[in-house]
Amino acid sequence: MIKGVLGAMPMFWPGLLASLVPAALLNRPVGRALRAHWAVAFVLLLALGGVVTLTLLPNAPVPLWEYSRDAVRHCTFAGLRLRPPGEWLTSRRADLNVLMFLPVGFAAALAGTKRRAAAVLAGVTALPFAVECAQYAVPAIGHACDAQDVCDSLLGLALGAALGLFAGRFARAGARSLRERVRLTH
Repeated sequence: MIKGVLGAMPMFWPGLLASLVPAALLNRPVGRALRAHWAVAFVLLLALGGVVTLTLLPNAPVPLWEYSRDAVRHCTFAGLRLRPPGEWLTSRRADLNVLMFLPVGFAAALAGTKRRAAAVLAGVTALPFAVECAQYAVPAIGHACDAQDVCDSLLGLALGAALGLFAGRFARAGARSLRERVRLTH
C-alpha cells in the first residue's frame, strides 16, 4: 500500500526533504515558543510538512500548467460519515488520511503547557478543512476535494491527540520521578 501511494506521488521525496529542512532549523525556536521540548516541535513541524506534501503537491509528474487544462473543480459530499473502526484500515484513502494526521495530533497534544497544547490542537483542527478548501480552489494540483477526507483526517487528529495525552502523562510522571530521585541523592 505505502509503495503504491509513494509511487503515485513523484513529489513525495522532494516534499519530504523540503519539510525536513525547516523542521530541523526551526524546532528549537518553535519549541521555545510552545514551551515544549525541541523534539515535540520537530515532530510537529515535520508532520505538518508531511500533510502539505501529501495533500497539496501535485500528483502528476507533468508541469502544473499542463495538468491544469483537464482539472475540474468539484467537492464530494456523498457518503459523508465517521467510519466504523473496522473500516479504518481497509480503505487506502481513509488509511492515509488517518495515518497522515496521527503524528500531527500526537505532537500537538504534547505542545507545552495545557493552554498552549489546547491552542495548537484547535489550530490543527482547522487544517483538514483548509486542505480540502485548497484542493477545491486549486484543482490543478490533482487532488479532489472530498468531505470524507475531513472526517478521516479529524479522526487521525483525535487518535493522535489521545495517544499524545496518554504518552504525555507518563512522560511527565517519569520526569517528575527522575527529578525527585536526583534531588534525594544530592
